[in-house]
Amino acid sequence: MNNKSILFSGAIYLKSYLHCPRFFMLAVAASFALLTGACVYTDESSKSNEYSHVKKIKKQSPTGLDCPQGFGWAEGLAAYLLPNAEMPTKFSATASDCLFHQWSWESFVWATAEFNSVPRFMSFPTPDDLLDEYSESNDGLLRLSSRSTSAHNTSAITEGAGAIVEADGNMLVGPNGYPVYASVHMNESYFNTAKRNLIKTGDYQKQAADDYFDVGAAVFKATWYRLDEGEVAPAGAFTTQAEVPVLTVYATKTTATVATSGRFETVTVALVGLHVVGYVENHPEFLWATFEHNANAPMLPDNTFTPSASISDPNTYTFYKAGTPFSQVNIAANAAKPSALSYDSGTGKFSPVTNVVQENKTGGENNSPQGPANIEALNQASQGFLSGQGAPQSVFSHYNLIGTVWMSPNTYVTSTPNWQKLNQANAVGSVSLANSTAETFVQQATNTGPAQQWKNCFLCHNPTSYSFSSSLPKLANRRIAISHVLSEGTQYAVPNVVSIVPPWKEK
Repeated sequence: MNNKSILFSGAIYLKSYLHCPRFFMLAVAASFALLTGACVYTDESSKSNEYSHVKKIKKQSPTGLDCPQGFGWAEGLAAYLLPNAEMPTKFSATASDCLFHQWSWESFVWATAEFNSVPRFMSFPTPDDLLDEYSESNDGLLRLSSRSTSAHNTSAITEGAGAIVEADGNMLVGPNGYPVYASVHMNESYFNTAKRNLIKTGDYQKQAADDYFDVGAAVFKATWYRLDEGEVAPAGAFTTQAEVPVLTVYATKTTATVATSGRFETVTVALVGLHVVGYVENHPEFLWATFEHNANAPMLPDNTFTPSASISDPNTYTFYKAGTPFSQVNIAANAAKPSALSYDSGTGKFSPVTNVVQENKTGGENNSPQGPANIEALNQASQGFLSGQGAPQSVFSHYNLIGTVWMSPNTYVTSTPNWQKLNQANAVGSVSLANSTAETFVQQATNTGPAQQWKNCFLCHNPTSYSFSSSLPKLANRRIAISHVLSEGTQYAVPNVVSIVPPWKEK
């Protein structure tokens, strides 16, 4: 259904839709969403008796799940495609597991709503804009910009802006030899708060200790697969033109690295992953969700991955060659000592290619026994809705929600005892959440160990982001350190540099 239809799906049309349940649900859901602007998420106990029939209807679902929640929820996603729609922020402190993952899909639909063939999130400022630097080409193309170019010699994990390396400093090499790139996009609220707390300007050190983001702040991190000339994009992937950094080799007598040259070239890229992160009511830690293109890699049920030489997948995916033993996946060639990553200056390509597996297809969701099933049910419902939208919006029906992670309501506040130590162990939901194109090499195969051993977004995004390193001056622990864009243009950002086999050793 298009936006024009949605605008006229009010009560005047309800009578004519009674003969068709699907259109009746669409009319009700879209009208309600347009009138309220966003849903207030509550638990079952807070619903009035007038809605008791909804639960009965949902129990007739083929899945037997109480998810999605809300009469005609999937059809109601249409409201988030409107130009003046707002990202959902109203959220009850007693929201159920299903509602967290519903928020993720609602926010994904909102972020990817296309206007003039440009998804909404791509119109937002990038980290380059924080420093008033030039971030767009003259043609208005997406520019996948660079991070700092000086290494800071730390093995700890952090994150920065668009780059050729992932948050841990390792490179995911696509099947054609090009690296997977990343870009970060902030809405106005997030951008304004980040800008007044930048490390490079000294404002992080000067601002009031608890200056922080507001409800409604949101940030998105996208990963992009660069297509070779004439290469067909992964089936159903969103593609766009982008400027990517031209790379160059820096060599000494004993080592060689590849870094950006300051020049750019225009290429076609395909969206393969998207982090969706938003501050909603009662959750100042933000809700963290990640989506992947459904042809990226084998996606295994949570807690079942084993790096075995005798296990493989018979199918080929974008980042996985059929039959590759699982003992040979998710391995960073540049992490070897010395680096086993080679670079061809003539073609701008790397080798070997990285084979990838998504180790937890619902992010190790353990908040509810029905958690993984909730995610799968929402994927099915949301993809069904998007596939019915027609081009170009329907392209986003080919993306899966991997999971959502959060903390207990109103925990990420300075009144919480030992708030400075809040981290991955305080995570709720998909406690092993990782995107196979953004956190390829730091995935955790199981969530059955102690919470301090979990690997999820809060492992890196926490109050100690700028105080953990032994090789850098320690900055004060602050709640706002949960954001890594504050390090833009400083040595605290991940350098856009990767070690390679020295060219003279390859001859």
